[in-house]
Amino acid sequence: MTPTTTVTGFSLAFLAAITWAVAPVFYRRAIDHVSYYGLGAIRCIGYIVSAGAFLLVTMGAGSFSFPGIKLFVLVFICSNVWLVLGDFLYFASLHRLGVSLCVPITSAYPLLAVPASWIFLKTPFNYMVFAAAILIVLGVILLSHRTGSPEHLTPSVNGISLAFLTMCCWTFGIITNRFLLDAIPAPQLEWWRAVSVTTGSWVLFMVMDNIKDLKRLSLRNITEMSLAGALGLAVGNLLFTYSFKFISVDIATCIASSRPFIASLFAFFILKERLTRIKVAGISLVTIGIILISL
Repeated sequence: MTPTTTVTGFSLAFLAAITWAVAPVFYRRAIDHVSYYGLGAIRCIGYIVSAGAFLLVTMGAGSFSFPGIKLFVLVFICSNVWLVLGDFLYFASLHRLGVSLCVPITSAYPLLAVPASWIFLKTPFNYMVFAAAILIVLGVILLSHRTGSPEHLTPSVNGISLAFLTMCCWTFGIITNRFLLDAIPAPQLEWWRAVSVTTGSWVLFMVMDNIKDLKRLSLRNITEMSLAGALGLAVGNLLFTYSFKFISVDIATCIASSRPFIASLFAFFILKERLTRIKVAGISLVTIGIILISL
């Protein structure tokens, strides 16, 4: 890789992390009026609209043609395992473990994704990247630490198992995303992924929840959740996917997993929140990890 392509890949992966850090802000108010299943379904409105608009602008109307049943089924399965089943398991583990345990455990997914990229994608082993992944994960865990949490949930085998399965789904999605990128251009891949995830999310919502609850939502709530879907799913996924063209999957995963690091910096510089010693330590570990990757 040349320095220019490396910087481009780093920038795209980091922008994906920024997008994923900012997106949840738009549906925090709405989550009090709808379940996580409803949120997953409604955010897909913004996802499919923005993914379709990007495909239309970049490749034209003819690019919406059906890719063939075999490829579509592959995209459908991979996308739903990554973004529907993965989120379902995450929310289930969140319910059993609480935020203080679930978030740090699932934040360790790069420790699965990085070795998986070496095994399945034949990415050359790099001990520096693995060391960076460990530092970034430790930093993210510290940044996810919540003081004064009212939760008193006892860790359960079921909750930890669900958290681990969540990491497996996310790892599966990251690895298969790289394979699919070789079979279909990124704009088309994101469009058909949006179609797949929208279908899966609405089916899950109708099965697991009461669709009549949507009546409690205001137009502002729906708009905010749709915007979150456009940012977090369409824009974030596209940035992350395009980064694969410039840097390897293991490096892109490490950089993109630094979302809590970005959120903490945002809180400090923009919202003027006080940095605790734990957060300073977390920021330092993530920074060192990113520096190691760039060496």
